[in-house]
Amino acid sequence: MKNFKKLMNIVAKIEETILVATTVLILVLTAGNVFSRKVIHQSWSFTEELVVAVFVLITLLAAALAARKGELINLTLITDKLSGSMKKIFLAVNTLLCVTFSAVLFYYGFEKVITQMANGKRTFVLNWPEWIFWAFVPVGAACMILHFVEYFLDEMNKKEEVEK
Repeated sequence: MKNFKKLMNIVAKIEETILVATTVLILVLTAGNVFSRKVIHQSWSFTEELVVAVFVLITLLAAALAARKGELINLTLITDKLSGSMKKIFLAVNTLLCVTFSAVLFYYGFEKVITQMANGKRTFVLNWPEWIFWAFVPVGAACMILHFVEYFLDEMNKKEEVEK
């Protein structure tokens, strides 16, 4: 368990670094495009492709980091009134559903990447392979799965410590 937590801390640091870098990238590209359109009267047409694709990555990685801390939107109206063992059952069911959703997202995202690679489709403006951008979906889904499991294990261990 200790090694798993160390590994997850490393994964989280990598995710945080990617989030910071991609957010700065989006900010620079968007501000630069606005400046270019208003001052130079030239639009950077490639920015839309990059910003939309990177926004998918940011959304999924941010959701994964939120899942790590149990901060995804959650309705606790019922679970707040339950005993410790019933809360564990609800947490297990919730984790199972979240991991299942993320696994489906991973599967179909990965399938789309394989299809895009086979088709050789390229983006309209940058002419980059589309699979590069679609790869953000399975990567984000895999991170979500890892963090859902991590949160589940953390909560189960925390509850056992409190009950002792």
